[in-house]
Amino acid sequence: MRLIKLASFLCTLFFITANSHAQKVGSHPRLFVEQKDRPAVLQKIETEEWAKKSWEKLLSEINPYVNRHVNDPEWIVSRLAMYWKKGEHYTQCYIKNQNWDYGEGNAPIPTVRLPGMRTWNDYVNVPLEDRIPYNETGDLLGISRSKSDKTPVLIPYKETGHMIRANNMEILQLAEKASFAYFVTQEEKYAKFSADILWTWLLGTYYMNPPLDPQKSSGGRGGYEKGGILGYYDYEVIHDDRQIPAAAIYDFVHDYMVQHPHPHLKSMQKSTEDVAGTVFKRFIEIDLIRGGKVGNWNVNRYKNIIGSMLVLESNDFYADKKGKEYYIPFYTENRPSDNFAGLPVIMDFYNKETGLWPESPGYATGMIPTVLDMGLQLYRAGVNTLAGNPIILKAAMANLGWLDARGNLVVFGDMRGGAADMSSFESLLTYSTWEKDPETAKTVATVIRKSIASGQYDRNKSDWRGIVLNQSLPESPSDLPYHNAAYSEFHKHLILRNGNDEKNGLMFTLYGGKNKSHLTANGLAMQFYGKGWAMAPDASAYESYWSSDAPYHRGILGSNTIVPGYAEGDITINAMDPKTDKGSFYNSVTTSNHCSFADVSASEKRRLVAMVRTSETTGYYVDIFRSNQADNDYIHHNLGNSAVLQTAENTPLALQKTNDLGTKYAKEYSFFTNQQKAAYSNDFNATWTTKTVSPALHTSMWMMGQNNRELYLVDAPPTTLLSNVTPGQVNKSPEPTPTLIVRQNNNNGEKNPFVAVFENYNEGEKAIDKIEKIATSEKFVSIAVTSKNSMQFICNAIDNQLYQPTKGLKFQGTFGIASEENGKFQYLYLGKGKALEKDGFKLEAVNDTVSAELVFENGKYYYSADQAVLIQLKKGKAKEYPAGYHIEIK
Repeated sequence: MRLIKLASFLCTLFFITANSHAQKVGSHPRLFVEQKDRPAVLQKIETEEWAKKSWEKLLSEINPYVNRHVNDPEWIVSRLAMYWKKGEHYTQCYIKNQNWDYGEGNAPIPTVRLPGMRTWNDYVNVPLEDRIPYNETGDLLGISRSKSDKTPVLIPYKETGHMIRANNMEILQLAEKASFAYFVTQEEKYAKFSADILWTWLLGTYYMNPPLDPQKSSGGRGGYEKGGILGYYDYEVIHDDRQIPAAAIYDFVHDYMVQHPHPHLKSMQKSTEDVAGTVFKRFIEIDLIRGGKVGNWNVNRYKNIIGSMLVLESNDFYADKKGKEYYIPFYTENRPSDNFAGLPVIMDFYNKETGLWPESPGYATGMIPTVLDMGLQLYRAGVNTLAGNPIILKAAMANLGWLDARGNLVVFGDMRGGAADMSSFESLLTYSTWEKDPETAKTVATVIRKSIASGQYDRNKSDWRGIVLNQSLPESPSDLPYHNAAYSEFHKHLILRNGNDEKNGLMFTLYGGKNKSHLTANGLAMQFYGKGWAMAPDASAYESYWSSDAPYHRGILGSNTIVPGYAEGDITINAMDPKTDKGSFYNSVTTSNHCSFADVSASEKRRLVAMVRTSETTGYYVDIFRSNQADNDYIHHNLGNSAVLQTAENTPLALQKTNDLGTKYAKEYSFFTNQQKAAYSNDFNATWTTKTVSPALHTSMWMMGQNNRELYLVDAPPTTLLSNVTPGQVNKSPEPTPTLIVRQNNNNGEKNPFVAVFENYNEGEKAIDKIEKIATSEKFVSIAVTSKNSMQFICNAIDNQLYQPTKGLKFQGTFGIASEENGKFQYLYLGKGKALEKDGFKLEAVNDTVSAELVFENGKYYYSADQAVLIQLKKGKAKEYPAGYHIEIK
C-alpha cells in the first residue's frame, strides 16, 4: 500500500513539474502570513482575549459545515450557483440591457453561473440549508427585504439581482475561513472542505470566457476588448470580487491542492498553478481594461485584483513572463491608461488641505481602509507603498470629522450611514507597529478604544485577517479629541458641534446640493442630533440606485429643506462661528461655549442654523430659512413613532385627511402617504415621540406663524435600512417616518421666513418652557426662548440696519444672542455683527464686523473676539480690546 501511494505521489510530482515550465513554485502561504509565522499566530490566539474569541467565533461558523463535509462532501459544493445541467455547461454568456441574456457552449464540467442581473432586487437568499442543491435553472428561493411576510418565494434566474453573487461569495468565504483554520490547526478536514469548494469554482471559472455584450449596454463589447464596465465574471469590475476569497483559499491550501489534484487536471494536462494562474490573470487583465480611472471604481478594482496578483508565481514561472512582479507596478506606479490609475494618482485624488476623498462619506471612508489593506499585503511582499504618503494618515483621521458622537457617519449623498470602518485604524496600528512608530500607534489606538467603548466596534469579532494582522493595543488616551467645526468646500457640507458625548452632545449639519461624486441634489439641507442620534435625518432607505423609491431618497424631498427652487450648485457661507482654519477641515479656536451658528446662501435661498446650549445637559437649535419664492414647502423629517400638531398654547390642531398634497414641485410627492391637513397661520408646536426606547425620546418644534399657511402631517418612506442608526430601530424599513410639511402660498418666503426652534429631550426632561416672537420685519427676526433657568433673546438680520426689537435690546449684524440666567446677565454673543447691546452691556465692532462673546462666569467677566472689539459693562464705559479668546476683563 505504501508503495502504491509513493508511486502515485511521484507521478503527480512529475506531472506538476512537467507542466510548470520546469520553474520552481514559490512557497505558500505568503499573502498575509507565512508558515514560519504560525507559532506567533497560535500564541496570539492563546494570549490575546480578543483573538481567542474571534478564533472561537470563526470555528463556530465553519465547523458545522466542515464536519458535515467529512461524510457528505457533495452538500456544500452542490449549493454553488453553477451551470449544472448536462449539455448546458456554458462557456460563453451574452449580456443584453446589462443583464444576462443567454449562454452557449458546453464545457466538460459544470461552469460557474453568471449573476442574472447587474441590478439589485428586493430579495436575499434563504439560509444555505434551504437552498436548492445542483440547481439547474438558476431560479433561487428568496426572502423579501422590505415586506413583513418573510415566506420564501422562487425568483426567476433573470430577476435574481445579486443573489447569485451573494450565494457564491458566501460559500467561498466559508472556504476562506476554513483554509485559515487549516493553517492554524493543520487538520486535513479544513483543507479538504476548502479545496473541494475552490476546485469546483476554479475549474468552473477556467472554462468560462468573459461575457459578451453585442449591443454595448455596458459601454463596451465585453470579451477581451477594452472599454465598458464589465468584469471577467460580473457586470462591473468593482463587483468582480469573488477572486478575493479565492486567492486567499488558494494561498492557504495550495500545497494541499498540489498533493490532492483534481482528477480533471489529468485530462487537461494542466497543473494546479497553471489553472489558478490562468483564472487569476484573466481577472487581472480584464479588470485593468474596464471601468474608470478615477473615484472609488478605480480603488475598488485594485482591491479585487491585488490578491490575485500576489498569489501568482514569479515572472519566470510563466511562458508569457507575466507573474506577480509584472503586475504589481500596475498599482504602485503611474502607468498611462484610459481605464486605471495607480497609487500615485489615487493619493493625488485626496484633498491636501482637508484629507478628504471627493465623494460622499459612505464611499470616501471606504477608500483609505482599502488602500491600507492593500498596503499591508504589499508590505509582506516586500513593497512598502505606505511610506512617504503622509496623506494616508491625514485621510484616515479626517474621516473622524464625519462621525457623530455615537461614532456613526453623517448621512448625505449616496450612503447608508452606520459605524465607521475601524479597519483603517487597525491597519495603521499594524503598520506603525511593524515600523516601530509608537506615536501613530497611540493615536489610532485611541480611536479604536473609543469605538469599542461606544459599542460601535467589537474586536472580539475580528475576521481571520484581523487575527493575523491586528496588534495589541498600546497604552493611549481614552477620549477622542473632536473639533467644534468641520467644513469641506468640495462637499458643500459643514458640521458644528457642542460637546461630543452621546447623552449631552449637540451637533448639526448644513449643506448644499451636488449631483455628482455620489453626492445628491438635496437642496439647502439641515440635520440636527440628540442623544447621539440624527433626530432630523436625511432619508437613505432605498435598496439600490435602480429601486423605484431611489429618486425620493436620493432627491430633494428626502432631505430637510424647502422646495421649490435651489437643489444643487454653489453655496456661499455668509457667516460661520466657529469657522474652520484656512486650508484646514477643522477649526482651532472657539468663540463661545454657549452657541454657534452657520448662515449659508444658495441661489434664492438662505438658511441660518444655530445651536444654543442652556446647560451641560440641555440645548436647542434655531432654524431661520428664507426662500425668495412666492410659494414654498418647508419639509422636516423627524424620527419618531408618532407626531402631533398643537397650537402655541398646546391645544391639539384638528387635522383632516386629505389627498390634495399634489406633486406640483416634484413627482416624488407621491411617496408621502396618510396625509393630514390643517389650515393654520399662527405660531404652532409639533412633537415627535420615539417610544421604542425607554425613557421615550421626544423632539419638540416651535414655528413662528406666517400668513397663508397649510400644515401637513404625512408618512414619509422609512429613514434607513440599517439597525444601528436610529434609537430602538425607529423608522427602519418598513416603518414610515412622520414628516411635517409647512406650505406657504402667495407669501414670499424671504420677506416672511420660516422660523423654528427644536429641542430633543427624554421623557420628563424638557427644558424649554416658552418661545415667542419679539419683533420681525422683511429683513429681521427676533424671538425669545425661555428655559427653566435662562432666557435668550435671539436676533437675525440680512441687512446692515440697527434694530431695537424691545426695550433695552439693540442689534446690528447677522446673528446675536443676549442671555440671562435666573434673571441676571449671562452673556452677549455677536456673530459677524456690528453691535449687540442689552441692559447696559454692549459688544461693538471696532472695524467692519466681529464675532465675539462677553460672558460672566464664576464672578468674573471674560471675552472672546476674532477682531478688535469695544466692550461695555453695565457700570462702565466702552473700552477697546484686541482679538483673543476667553480673556479675563480686569
